[in-house]
Amino acid sequence: MEKMVCHVEKYKKGNVVSRELHNERKNKNYSNEEIDLSRTHLNFALIQRDTRSYYRSVMDLVDKRNNPTGKAMRKDAVVLCETVISSSNGFFKGLSIEEQRRFFEDAAKYLQDFFGKENCIYATVHFDEHTPHMHFGFVPLTKDKRLCAKEVTARSELLRLQDELPRFLQDRGFQIERGESGSTAVHKSVRQYKADMEKEKATLEASIQKDKKELSRIASQKTEIKSVEQIPTGKTMFSGKVTVDSEDYRKVASLAKKQLAAENREKKLSRELSSVQKENAVLKTENEEMRAQLSKRQSITKRLSAASMETELRELRAFRWLAEKFLSEHGLLDYFRKAFIHSKERGL
Repeated sequence: MEKMVCHVEKYKKGNVVSRELHNERKNKNYSNEEIDLSRTHLNFALIQRDTRSYYRSVMDLVDKRNNPTGKAMRKDAVVLCETVISSSNGFFKGLSIEEQRRFFEDAAKYLQDFFGKENCIYATVHFDEHTPHMHFGFVPLTKDKRLCAKEVTARSELLRLQDELPRFLQDRGFQIERGESGSTAVHKSVRQYKADMEKEKATLEASIQKDKKELSRIASQKTEIKSVEQIPTGKTMFSGKVTVDSEDYRKVASLAKKQLAAENREKKLSRELSSVQKENAVLKTENEEMRAQLSKRQSITKRLSAASMETELRELRAFRWLAEKFLSEHGLLDYFRKAFIHSKERGL
């Protein structure tokens, strides 16, 4: 049985207009990339409203509230609460369009009874985002008409709502149950979830950029081998050893040390590349809702990870092979390996 999503968010007077612009799709542009405007015509309202705006409808109720103290309303007072009702895509795929509409209609009827029909402002169902859901707005007025979101949305009231609403819908034939008690997945807002994903994406991107910078630095060493190839060498008559002058010797020694250090860096980068590839695989296997939320991060990972890093690693291996070939042809490879290890042990 699929689980219900049911959580409440609170808004001050200054946020009411933005809620109408979003819910009624009155914005020209949307930062939420999930919104598919070609499907907006599928959205519908379940509370018939007059021509008044959200703001005017809310403030009319607020102005008529019971105010026994006569005090002016606080600037930071909560004047609008919004309950979001939804479930998984799997739940909705098992319902016909008519049954999906009936699901939201029944939920809206229950919420009007729960919060007071006279206090309810809107009930808008969105079918133009990834998962069907309903935004249900109400002014948090108590039974004696005081404005008090703290009382209307007290923890005990919300727990009762989350217990009773699924049972109410079950009685009407819907296979849905209460979400897990205390689950952050239920109560975490989409805005906060996206912010967390952006932070995680930035961390991954910074790690990849660091690896690319290191690869770029190593690749720049390829130019040095060109000058080393021009070093004049020859063999003595008796020993058969290669002779070079002191300055050229230092160049070859430096190149050999860099080549050995590059091997260690290559191994490290290969492990990091493998880690990035595994993370890509994990992202691809996440559930449908998570994949939609992580679309930006996936595209960045694809652009910056495997393909470009593998190309640069191939160049690095070619550079290492060329260095080893040069040193081996002149009988210097084993010598400089031993010299490099010896100097490293001595801390030089």
